[in-house]
Amino acid sequence: MVRLALHKMHQKLAVRPILFLCFVVSLVTTTLFYFSTVVSTSPQELVRAALEECARDSRYAEVYRRPDRLPPGYKYLLLWSPPDIEPIVGLGSSQRAFLDHNCSVVNCYVTTDRNLLGGDLTRFDAILFDGRHVAKMKRKHLPPVRHPRQLYIYFNSESADNYPVCDECFDDFFNMTVTYRLDSDVPWLYFAVQDALGHVVGPQANMRWAQPARIISSPLLDRLARKTRAAAWFVSNCWSRSGREHLVNYLQKALVPYKLQVDVFGQCGRLKCSRTVDTFCDKLIERDYYFYLALENSFAEDYVTEKVWRAVNNTAVPVVLGGAQYDRFLPPGSYLDAGQLSVAELAKRIAHAVRSPTYYSRFFRWRELYSWTNKLLEKNVCAVCAALHAPRMSTARYGHFRRWWHPEYEERCGIKDLSPSLL
Repeated sequence: MVRLALHKMHQKLAVRPILFLCFVVSLVTTTLFYFSTVVSTSPQELVRAALEECARDSRYAEVYRRPDRLPPGYKYLLLWSPPDIEPIVGLGSSQRAFLDHNCSVVNCYVTTDRNLLGGDLTRFDAILFDGRHVAKMKRKHLPPVRHPRQLYIYFNSESADNYPVCDECFDDFFNMTVTYRLDSDVPWLYFAVQDALGHVVGPQANMRWAQPARIISSPLLDRLARKTRAAAWFVSNCWSRSGREHLVNYLQKALVPYKLQVDVFGQCGRLKCSRTVDTFCDKLIERDYYFYLALENSFAEDYVTEKVWRAVNNTAVPVVLGGAQYDRFLPPGSYLDAGQLSVAELAKRIAHAVRSPTYYSRFFRWRELYSWTNKLLEKNVCAVCAALHAPRMSTARYGHFRRWWHPEYEERCGIKDLSPSLL
C-alpha cells in the first residue's frame, strides 16, 4: 500500500522534491500511528490524511527560499518604518504572516532590507510608512528615487489629531492608505460588527441597523439586574487632546446628588486592574457596572477604538466621546454620546438607568441581533496582500493628503495661511 502511494506521488511531484520529501515523512508518520492503534482506517484515508498534512506544511517551503528565487507574481513590500511596533508587527516578515493566517492571497513578501533587490528601491512593488514616523519625517528621510508604478502606503491606527501630517512633501505622495478610517483603501479596524449569523456587516459609512427586538431574554435581564456600580473608566493617559479627563471630573460632581460615582481604574485613578489580566477586568465590568466610559483621547473621523468593544462585549452600555459618527459603529439607542449631552443630562440618564431596570434594559434590545468582534488581525493582514494584487488598485496619488488625513491640519500643525488675499 505504502509503495503504491509513494509511486503515484512521485509521478506528480517529480519536479518538486521538497513536496515529495514532505509527503514521504508525513506518510511514514501517519503509517506508524495507524499500526500503533486499533482505529479502523482504510489505506485510502491514510494516504489522503498524509497528503493534506503535506499540503499544509509545503506552503512554508517558499518562506525559506531566497527572495530572488521566489516564483514570479510576488509583490515585494518594503517597510520603511521599524517593524516591531503595532500594528506593523502584524505583517511579520517574508510570507509567514499571510501563510499563518491562511490568506486567500499569499504571494506577498515583507522585508525591512532596503538592499534586498540589489539595492534598487524602485524594484519594490510597495513601500509602507507608519504614520507615527511620518509625523516626524522630512523630505530628506524619504526614498531618494521612486518608480511611477510603485505604491507608497500610509499605515496608521493612531488618531489623526495625535499624529497629523504637516510637511507639504506628503501631498501627492501616498497612493494607498491603510488606517482606521472607513474610506481608507484598506480599512484596518479595531473591531467589526457581526449579524446574528456571524457575518461581518459593519461598521459602514451608511450603516443600516435592523429594528431592535421588543423582548429581551430572561437570562440577560437577570445578568443586568445583578449590576451594582454606576460606571467604570479604565485609563492610563491622564492628559488627552479630547479633554476627557475634565469631562470625568465634571461628571463625578454631577453624580454626587444621585449618590453615584465613576470608578476610575489605572494611573489616573485610585483603583487598579492589571492590563495583563484582561479577563479579570472584563469580568469585573460585566458583573458590576451599568456603564463603561469609552472616551477617546482625541477627536478624529472614524477613530473608534477597542474601548467601545470592551463595553459592548462585557454587557455594559458605552458612554462615548470622540470625533466619529457613532451610528456607524453602534445601533441607535445602545449608547450615550457625551459629546451630544450636557454633563448634567448625562448624569441624569446614568442615574435613571441605575434605578430603572426597564429603562436600562432598552439599551440591550440589539443584543440578539448583533455582536462585536476584535479578532481582526487575520482579516486585516490578509486584506493588505490582497490589495497589492488587486487589478483595480490605482497608482493615483492623494493630491492633498494632509487635508484628507486631518481636515484642520493647518491649525493643528500651526501652519499660517499665506493665501493671496492675505499677502
